[in-house]
Amino acid sequence: MSPLNNLPNLADLPNIDTALFERPSIERLGIPQSAEHAPKILLLYGSLRERSFSRLTVEEAARLLTAMGAETKIFDPKGLPLPDAEDASHPKVDELRTLAQWAEGMVWCSPERHGAMTGIMKA
Repeated sequence: MSPLNNLPNLADLPNIDTALFERPSIERLGIPQSAEHAPKILLLYGSLRERSFSRLTVEEAARLLTAMGAETKIFDPKGLPLPDAEDASHPKVDELRTLAQWAEGMVWCSPERHGAMTGIMKA
């Protein structure tokens, strides 16, 4: 069975005009009919604030990607140590590494500070 056959209901996306929303099809994407799983997309955001607009943007992107047939996971950077501050076996480092190996694609979203990405995304 194609991973695009069981797509979620667009009623969960009230901001989308369903008449204009075109879901991808296996034929249009040129994916072999033997594809057995939905595309796996990891989403990352670069803010630790409680009310983070980059996190909210990532959550909305995940909803849209799910509506298009992707399997999504979001990495929460809270607790991720700075480079060389902890051993590579730190649980958050291991979690990010595992998710990166799982993913077939990534979406990164970072707030801009003084014209550049935040330190979380750079690290």
